[in-house]
Amino acid sequence: MDILKWRIFAVVSCLCLLSTWAQGQTEIDTTLTPEHLVKKILLGNGVLIGDVKFTGNRHSISYYHHPDKTIGIDSGIVLTSGHVHLINGPNKSPRSGWASNSSGDESLDAIARGKTYDAAVLEFDFVTASENLSFRYVFASEEYQEYVGSKFNDVFAFFLDGPNAENVNLAHLPESRTPITVNTVNNERNSKYYIDNTYYNTTDPFVWDVRNRKVIKNKHYMEKEQIPPYDTQFDGFTTVLEARYKVIPNEVYHIKIAIADVADGILDSGVFLEGGSFHSSGDQIVRLDNHFKSFENNTVPDVEIVPIPLNEVQPLAAEESIHTGIVHFDFDRYDLTEQAVKEVKLIYGAWRKTPSATVEIAGHTDAKGSDTYNIRLSERRSNRVAAALMELGIPKDQLRIVYYGEESPLRSNTTDRGRALNRRVVCTILL
Repeated sequence: MDILKWRIFAVVSCLCLLSTWAQGQTEIDTTLTPEHLVKKILLGNGVLIGDVKFTGNRHSISYYHHPDKTIGIDSGIVLTSGHVHLINGPNKSPRSGWASNSSGDESLDAIARGKTYDAAVLEFDFVTASENLSFRYVFASEEYQEYVGSKFNDVFAFFLDGPNAENVNLAHLPESRTPITVNTVNNERNSKYYIDNTYYNTTDPFVWDVRNRKVIKNKHYMEKEQIPPYDTQFDGFTTVLEARYKVIPNEVYHIKIAIADVADGILDSGVFLEGGSFHSSGDQIVRLDNHFKSFENNTVPDVEIVPIPLNEVQPLAAEESIHTGIVHFDFDRYDLTEQAVKEVKLIYGAWRKTPSATVEIAGHTDAKGSDTYNIRLSERRSNRVAAALMELGIPKDQLRIVYYGEESPLRSNTTDRGRALNRRVVCTILL
């Protein structure tokens, strides 16, 4: 088995685990728009944001929250070269990934010295009230440690353009210009900035040696299985780093935040941007002019999940691998409201663009009631949505029904709004 076949095998293995995406303590929310993520999550003090643009797959950007700060950041935005749900821990596979078969980014090609794939790019304009711009981040990868030093040198960058900056990469090691990639920060090089989370196979007597491209004896065979200490699928990640630049206050800048796979699109890497950390500070405090149309407090409204009519459903883009739809329920009910029926039709409208696909139907509840009762309630919700989709025309053998009760909330169960969002069935179209 050569290295490419081995990496493809890893992806196929991950597809079998997709039903566990919602488990664990990590909160992933892909329903928020890029504008909401930047203006409501990333933005800190002393900065005004203009137009926001995202290029990539919809499953490559999301809100991230982990109450235990497992990677050093408790909440913020995550961009990944694969699928955001695959960042969930614990790490039980050394080679996890999602190949979206989408394009890379030429600016990242130059840094990685190789062709990139599956790029996720977030861009926006901004002005600052003070002279020091900074924000905090973590880079993580599933390429660690097996592919350190290889051509699979996954990469990310923060490209800044403005009055005193021309395509300057802010993602580099402290006190140096070394860009941050799998090959520049790892267990051997610049290791003080690296945190290991490697999973070791202890069940197979022989394993594939990716360096020498041959089967070798597994030195960890029959050892007691040790689950890696950090609650993320990534095999390694950096310490929390800070991007900084001396800017000119009240002048318009543009930043491009980009991440991509290198050499192939199989194993994933991600960059986590700390919420509220994109801010300015310093000795200068200037009054900001009205540079952008959305000047008023630079806010965006809270996002509500509003379905569109079935005849307005657009076909999935060629590079997208899944489409997620959410059906909501009233308290302690599993019958479909008029709104829920519209949501089911929206999901069916997306599926009919790829009628050979399987639909995974995952039921959830809020935290009211016992665990046993909520498991049963989530099962009934999943079955009700499945029945509705079959009535519309999806074959029964193309439906995969799972249910999780109250164990995977999207929001806190301490508020009415949080509980309402948690009463849901998530439908995922698997291509």
